[in-house]
Amino acid sequence: MKRNDFFVGHNVKGTDQAVGCLPVAYQLELHRIIELEAYFRAEKDGFRRGPLDYWLAVEKDASIEAKA
Repeated sequence: MKRNDFFVGHNVKGTDQAVGCLPVAYQLELHRIIELEAYFRAEKDGFRRGPLDYWLAVEKDASIEAKA
């Protein structure tokens, strides 16, 4: 197994540089955290919007916090 098999987004044009070369395990954990946070927000909101709306809101908030 090559070292690059553990990383995703190798210098792919158009990918976010901050997430461009993170270990796959980290990517999976980040996905799980966003999934749970999106669900909790949807539950709190009474599931009034679509799942993608909640997902994108969590991603936006996470990117703002990461830049701070």
